[in-house]
Amino acid sequence: MARHVEARRRRDAAPLESDAYREASEEVARIEVAIAAAEEPPSDVAQAAAAQSAGSGAARQG
Repeated sequence: MARHVEARRRRDAAPLESDAYREASEEVARIEVAIAAAEEPPSDVAQAAAAQSAGSGAARQG
């Protein structure tokens, strides 16, 4: 969370449309996606895809 606070501070301090603003905004977005992924349990679709992927990998190894 400290990285998120720092990235938001840099974004808020940077001039609009500057490279610094864009870079900080992209970092904020990456951090927020990571936070959301950590907070949400995987969906049934994602679990099924992971199980299918794991099963097909075992078939190739055998």
